[in-house]
Amino acid sequence: MSLTYIYHYKKIVFSYCKQYYFNLRSAIILGCLFVLTTQSFKAGAQNCTANAGGNLVTCGSTTTLTGTVSGTLGAGSPVWSFVSGPVTPVIVSPNLLTTNVTGMNTDGNYVFQLSQPCGTGVAVSLVTITAHPRPASFTAGPDKTGICATTGTVMLDGVIPPGYTGSWSTLNIYSYESISATLTTNASFSSTTVATPFFSLVNKANHNIDPAYYAILTIVSADGVCTYKDTTVVRFCPNPALNVADVTRCIDNNPIQFFDLPSDPAFSTGTPGSAGAAANGTTVTLNVSSQPAGANIAFSSLTGRRVFVTGATIPGAYTFTITVSNCCGTVTSALMTFTITGIEPQAVNFQPPGHGAPEQLVVYGPGGSGGEVHCGIAGTATPELFYFSLNPSDPVTTVTNVTSTGILPPGASTPVITQTGAGTANRTVSIDPGPGGWKVGTYKFSVNTGTTCIRSQPYYIHISDNGRPPLFVPDMTVCYPGTGTVSASIALPAVYQGVVNSSYFQDFGGYYNFQVLSKPAGSATPVFPASNLRRITLTNVLMSNLDKPGDYVIRIIPFSGNGAGPFLEQEYACSGIPGPLQYDFTVHLVQVINANAGSDQSLGCVTTASLQGNATGAGTGVWTVASTPAGTSPAFSNTVNPTTSVSGLSASGNYRFAWSITTPVGGCVSSDTVLVSTNCGLPVQLKNFEVVKSGNKVLLQWATAWEQNNKGFGIERSTDGITWNNIGFENSKAGNGNSDLELRYTYTDNAPLSGQNRYRLRQTDIDGKFDYSPVRNLRIENVAAVILYPNPARSELIIKGLNNNETVNIYDVTGRKIKQAKANNAELVIPLEKLHQGIYYAHIISADGLATVHKFIKQ
Repeated sequence: MSLTYIYHYKKIVFSYCKQYYFNLRSAIILGCLFVLTTQSFKAGAQNCTANAGGNLVTCGSTTTLTGTVSGTLGAGSPVWSFVSGPVTPVIVSPNLLTTNVTGMNTDGNYVFQLSQPCGTGVAVSLVTITAHPRPASFTAGPDKTGICATTGTVMLDGVIPPGYTGSWSTLNIYSYESISATLTTNASFSSTTVATPFFSLVNKANHNIDPAYYAILTIVSADGVCTYKDTTVVRFCPNPALNVADVTRCIDNNPIQFFDLPSDPAFSTGTPGSAGAAANGTTVTLNVSSQPAGANIAFSSLTGRRVFVTGATIPGAYTFTITVSNCCGTVTSALMTFTITGIEPQAVNFQPPGHGAPEQLVVYGPGGSGGEVHCGIAGTATPELFYFSLNPSDPVTTVTNVTSTGILPPGASTPVITQTGAGTANRTVSIDPGPGGWKVGTYKFSVNTGTTCIRSQPYYIHISDNGRPPLFVPDMTVCYPGTGTVSASIALPAVYQGVVNSSYFQDFGGYYNFQVLSKPAGSATPVFPASNLRRITLTNVLMSNLDKPGDYVIRIIPFSGNGAGPFLEQEYACSGIPGPLQYDFTVHLVQVINANAGSDQSLGCVTTASLQGNATGAGTGVWTVASTPAGTSPAFSNTVNPTTSVSGLSASGNYRFAWSITTPVGGCVSSDTVLVSTNCGLPVQLKNFEVVKSGNKVLLQWATAWEQNNKGFGIERSTDGITWNNIGFENSKAGNGNSDLELRYTYTDNAPLSGQNRYRLRQTDIDGKFDYSPVRNLRIENVAAVILYPNPARSELIIKGLNNNETVNIYDVTGRKIKQAKANNAELVIPLEKLHQGIYYAHIISADGLATVHKFIKQ
């Protein structure tokens, strides 16, 4: 059953209020009351539909609105209008279905309305654009320099804007500039989530790395979509009190030699951003006391605790001190002696003539290393030979010695090593695997050259298990919210180094390189982490800075900057996988298409309705039934077309239909529902309904044009439009509940409440079915005036004129309750620091249920 009220409404007030009533409940409905008069069409009826498009989030101040309309359109163009938001934006072309919007310069939700005149009524649809422009106040703060490392603590001056969460991270500048390593060594924050934490060195006087850092503040919008970063430099002056100790060592023939300090502090001078660089205020001087004749030792650079010098090429004793000067002061070290006992032989060549690649390869991992890869010899016992030659600058009488070292493969015997070629420049080494033969894994050997001053170089013999699958990285899909940047976790090929067994590729320095073959037009360049985070020992790697929908085609190439690529190519070749060793995969960044099922409809007595979903773009859409009155089975004329009709609305009630859009790749799904209300049973036609004040009472008057099966009218009252109380009942004046004549009714509320009084009729059939009339509102002025100030407000809102017992609820524009407070005197102060900028509503409820709503603005 249903109760139909015939009235006139102005423009789109009913539809607008209907939408906002469900969103904001009583906080907004107070502003949506309207006068009803007798006319010839039904409440809220319209025979066309509008769709304002799917809700969007933008990491900026602009967007594009895209609307659609269908059904029986009336005279007049569609109209876009601004409903609410932190500031008023500019709708560039308000009479076009597709228009740009600019000026959303303040973070928050911006609600836009698309209205379309229908043949009957006006269709209205709302869309919310959540704008997160980069906040002007956001900063990581100024650089922090000139603080001595022995103090080692400084407060950062970042700003995290309201509505964002922040997090601090750091990386060491020298490590990043020198080898692209993302190290956080020796750095800590008192808190990583506050704007102004203390940044400290863990070890201050004895810092074990150069004490210069990038402090990175990252902010993320509350919905997690938009991310912004800012960086500040924290550069402490290194502790100048270097610890020295005498050093004795052999040197090579290079013009630059080095010695190591025995303990921290450590710092570096070799990159522009390092704390020890001269440009950043630290000078290092080597003060010579004595040195061998013809030598000219001088400071070159310092890396950590390794001191590099020039001019120390003659064996003998060098005595000196080291002076360091910076903002911490000037300190001269104790006297130390650097004794050079002799000169090491030069490195041997692991690729002598006739034994180059692919037989013998360099570089395996450590500097000066070499090795070889063998397929299918596991279990055999034939000795393997490898070859090397002396550097031409070394005499052929130079002694070389080869020993087994490192981790032996499981089950392997200690190899028997035989070297030949003494007295010549070319040497041959025979490796007998011993009992049981060669085992799967990697054998490590040390080739030692010289007698007093010995140079050691590693050589590796790798016995493959022939078990590599083809190089493969699966394509993947990442759903893109429409703005900002996202990351993709790339699954790397299966790990085998050290997994097959502990010796397998021991000491190997391989990692993956990535090459961007193609990307969406206008997109940023994807970012991959430093090489130490791309090792072949890892299972995944993070690809970041993806900011445009489309396909990113990436090539993965196992390769080491030390030259380990050929080792990997031979390892895969043992499994029948030819080179070049590379694989192309695709990251599909898919734009989520936000669904909008169109504007709700109130259609009276119909069995068919038109639906208008938003366009699917490249995706696919589908209509489904979400909920219906009992006993009904609606059917769509076309389930995949945004514009469709639905039939089978065979009973009065509320029907909800869902419009879902799935992206063509990756299955990113968005869904929205639309409400279609039908009203076919007309047992009572209400002609008018009024409430008027009569002294201290309220008089309710109504009339019916005709009645069928009507038992009577319950009278209900509410202060907030949510909770209703029954205050009386008037029986039907129609004989047996049936009449085709006008009947008039009255009811007196003898004890109305102070403030807002809302009244409605609950019409009940003889069989127990019921429906409600429109609501009437009447204010009984019986309370003191309430004052809110300041408005707009910044840090707090003051409410005066209370009666010491009110409850105050604060709602945002979405109807979400943000705060609640209880008054215990005539004045209430509500703090607002944690509220975002925008429009809010103070809902004040007295002890007797009086509800009043006051709008204010938070700046």
